[in-house]
Amino acid sequence: MIIACLGDSLTEGDYGVFGKRGIADVKAENYPYFLSKLLHAEVRNYGKCGYTASNYLEYYTKGNVSLEDVDVILVMLGTNGGHDGEAETQANLDYKKLIDLCKKDAPNAKIVLCTPPHATSNPQYSNCGYEPQVRKAVDFVRKSAKDWGLDLIDVAKCPEFTDENEPIMQPNDGLHFGKTGYSTLARFIADGLKAILNGEAM
Repeated sequence: MIIACLGDSLTEGDYGVFGKRGIADVKAENYPYFLSKLLHAEVRNYGKCGYTASNYLEYYTKGNVSLEDVDVILVMLGTNGGHDGEAETQANLDYKKLIDLCKKDAPNAKIVLCTPPHATSNPQYSNCGYEPQVRKAVDFVRKSAKDWGLDLIDVAKCPEFTDENEPIMQPNDGLHFGKTGYSTLARFIADGLKAILNGEAM
């Protein structure tokens, strides 16, 4: 099985830097890395730090993502804002365009949307402030999966990602994961994907 992971810094594997923001500390031990171990699959990481759906659409259309021979496409975007589950936005439109391109370029692949994960609301963390836009993105992705008839892995419901667990899961800035967080994210996505591929309701 070949899996392509499309997303932002939480896909690329940014660990964050304690007390700072906007400094990508990308490490190899990201969620696609752990996912490959859990599923014994080839997992391609196409995450890009700081990208919105609109940034990612431009990146995709420039030929930076190959979906050749891919069986599953995981899309986890929205943390960097622009989405709204109640009103149309450019990011919403660009997200839809990206999904339509994935369908066109990999007609036999299963496309799975993932909601963005928990973000801190604790002002002591340097990346506090993302939570309101993440909440809107979660609503949008849930609605989109339903409207478009696509499978959903609701990462926002991962029970380990909570305010109380931020020091363990998102220790540096309250947004990006550490090794424990990324391995937990990979396990949650692996379980969700296995359920989807086995035809089980999520």
